[in-house]
Amino acid sequence: MQVLFNSIYNKFKGSTGADSPFVLLGGRLYFTEAPQESVYPYGVYSLISDVPSWIFGTSESTMENYLIQFNVFDDNSSSTDVNTASKALTDLYDWCDDLNTSGYSNIYMKREMSNLTREAESGVWNFFVQYRVETQVK
Repeated sequence: MQVLFNSIYNKFKGSTGADSPFVLLGGRLYFTEAPQESVYPYGVYSLISDVPSWIFGTSESTMENYLIQFNVFDDNSSSTDVNTASKALTDLYDWCDDLNTSGYSNIYMKREMSNLTREAESGVWNFFVQYRVETQVK
């Protein structure tokens, strides 16, 4: 599982160009939770679930089905920056099949759902998107 988390981060870190998620989030993508007092905008990714998948006719699981959630947070009064960063993030990961998951083949990374909300008191925008990731042991 750690291989998948590292691969997700490395793909983010390897994105280049002015419109890349790495640049738009200032390199700030954290696993599970952001440090206290993180500078906006930033992203967080976490594991929602992990269940094995079986191939018909076999007795052992050779596939894993993960649900990964990304959150992008921004305190700007306008939603423009959070939407721009979120679009770059989904462009990077939608149908991604090239994660470098050593020992595994990445079959797909499919967007399942997304939502944009704004916390009333703090005014912080929160865009979240969930991906279904299927991997198979090589």
